[in-house]
Amino acid sequence: MRSTVNDIMSTAVSRGLTYQQKLFNLANIAERLIDPQENLDYSDKEIEYIQKDMICDLNEGYAIYRPRYIVPDYFIYLKYGCAFLDIKPPEDLNELLDGLLILYHHVPSITSFPVFIGRLDLLIDPFINDEKNDYIKIKRFLNHIDKTITDSFCHADIGPKATKAGEMILKAIIELENPTPNMTLRYDPDITGEDFAEMAVEACLKVSKPSFSNEKLYRQDIGEHEIVSCYNALPLAGGAYTLLRLRLGTIARSADSLEKYLNVVLPQVSEAMLSIMDKRIKFIVEESNFFESSFLITEGFLKKENFTAMFGIIGLAEAVNYMLELENLNEKFGASVRGDEIGHQIMEKIQAIVNNHKGLYVERTQGKYLLHAQVGANLSKEDQFNTPAHRIPVGDEPALPLHLKQAGQFHKYFPSGTGDLFAFDQTYLNKPEAVLDIIKGAMEIGYRYITTYLENTDLIRVTGYLIKKSEAKKVSNGEVVLRDTAIMGEGTNENARVFQRKVRNNGQ
Repeated sequence: MRSTVNDIMSTAVSRGLTYQQKLFNLANIAERLIDPQENLDYSDKEIEYIQKDMICDLNEGYAIYRPRYIVPDYFIYLKYGCAFLDIKPPEDLNELLDGLLILYHHVPSITSFPVFIGRLDLLIDPFINDEKNDYIKIKRFLNHIDKTITDSFCHADIGPKATKAGEMILKAIIELENPTPNMTLRYDPDITGEDFAEMAVEACLKVSKPSFSNEKLYRQDIGEHEIVSCYNALPLAGGAYTLLRLRLGTIARSADSLEKYLNVVLPQVSEAMLSIMDKRIKFIVEESNFFESSFLITEGFLKKENFTAMFGIIGLAEAVNYMLELENLNEKFGASVRGDEIGHQIMEKIQAIVNNHKGLYVERTQGKYLLHAQVGANLSKEDQFNTPAHRIPVGDEPALPLHLKQAGQFHKYFPSGTGDLFAFDQTYLNKPEAVLDIIKGAMEIGYRYITTYLENTDLIRVTGYLIKKSEAKKVSNGEVVLRDTAIMGEGTNENARVFQRKVRNNGQ
């Protein structure tokens, strides 16, 4: 979406934004003042699809000076330090944590904050020698991140193997109750011990993190990877140049039959989005000079050949429901055999289009852009009519076993990430082993990523990121809040009612 001079003034005089939020918003507005047809050679048809809200570029901007998601290999710091920042390899825990905090300040992304801060347990564990005092340092380190990286798309990973540092991190996040950093346990039943996994379940119930990723499945599809931002699986020492998304529900309403949707409209819009992605990546690599000017490249934290790009979708449920109406079926996505059939037809069509496209500068993923189940945003009125990813809309959720089975069948389409969320009642705190069994069962039927939380917790996972419900309430009252993701989360809740997800009890 192009921005205007009025956007500058409305941001400058806003009473609901902090100084830092205004600064970042003004930078994004400046990027979007540029004409994409002049700078990136967008076609008239591509602009039309954006203006009709069929394609959403997530406000990335049109003078692109860095990749969207950056995934540094922080182990480079452990080995070599960082010459550009004049910091030596750490020799103790104090130096490690101090150096990491310095590095984070210099790792860009679409949010201007780092979306990945490392495999924290593996980075920290070699430096543990005094558990009592080291725990205090780790807890302060995590609290510092929450108060300075004020955007909960910031992500850390732990696991799959249990470590002393991993256990201390889990204990600290429960005590802190902070939304940042977002966190994932990379779960492998052959490696992750039961006790460690149950500790992670307890934390996930209490503070909505860590989520559980399917380590085996992601290694199979992506290789050496990290889970970053919401739940994005991206190559280590690389990342993603760009992420655009199709609003499948919006596109569906322009077709008068499933056949026309699958064979005419959807291919046309998908090809247009792929063309836009090509043009954006070409600018980043060939004109922005990011890869020529960043110390992250010259010192080995990143390698250009490890970058890919993400082709996102939202609104599968609404697209399916519209097609069910056209077929005069009084059924809904999530509880319809025919609905699942249509859902697979849509995803298979998109998958074929994306995989048959030769992407630019993405040799790490065999010349292909990666399908992504995008979490959704509040950027257009059309976002009210497009449920995040392939999820079942809030209010339509079936019983838990049926929900797991229905959702799991669609995870196979999304190598760069997808996930489902489930709210549990308070009684599950007394049976973490039961929640772990649910997670194991979900992964056995193809889940890539699963998370949960207690219904009465203040920390809630909106889609792929966390906010505090108390902060969202402040946003709705026009108050200033520390984290910009609370502003996004409040808007997403208005659209998708994520605070009202069905609460699961007694296995239902």
